[in-house]
Amino acid sequence: MSVMSLHRSRVVALGCAVAVTAWVLSWAGAATGLTPGVLPAPQLKVGKAQADLCPTAAAAKALADQRVTLGARSPAVMAHVNGRTCVRLPMTRGEFALDLSAGSVPADGGITFTKSTGRSLTFADLVFDFGMRKVIGRATIEGAPAGKARRQPVELLTLEFQLNKTKIDLAKGTAEGAAALGLGPGGDSALKDAFGTAPLPARGTVFDATAGGGVTQAMRAFSHAFML
Repeated sequence: MSVMSLHRSRVVALGCAVAVTAWVLSWAGAATGLTPGVLPAPQLKVGKAQADLCPTAAAAKALADQRVTLGARSPAVMAHVNGRTCVRLPMTRGEFALDLSAGSVPADGGITFTKSTGRSLTFADLVFDFGMRKVIGRATIEGAPAGKARRQPVELLTLEFQLNKTKIDLAKGTAEGAAALGLGPGGDSALKDAFGTAPLPARGTVFDATAGGGVTQAMRAFSHAFML
């Protein structure tokens, strides 16, 4: 290889490195709430991940006052996180934009609410919709007539991302974040149908959610951006 060709190759490689770095910094800023650049937000695919839904102090007290126990429907499990008893939902599929502006991530298993009388309600088929900022799913009351089981997906919870706690490492293929979950109209209605009154506050945060796991296709997003 001639000296001129070697020099040209080094210049091209350096240019690509600078472009990739600028692209990463642009969308790293977007992930923390800053205005992104002109490049489209890359889509990241969820690998193996999980979300912990922990009731706030007010929500935990409201559940206890109405003698309603929070539980998990398999493959979700109960987990102790920083002194709180939470529902841990596994996530193994779905996609979302790096700037959290779009995408949807389904969760496996579900959340159960069981009253001391034995009456039980399950939130299942949960989908975290990033674009609409909602958690959509189905609510089923155990032993209720078919008309009482919400067979169509409804808004069970509202979703508000805490961008200052969002960390996405494109090089390692990992992501973690946090969100505040409120009670959606569908969730409030289902709880009232099941127990007469909703054992969760209708306003404010009812679950503090944290999530983390693997993401893939980051390098494919790089390639796509530079081919446009």
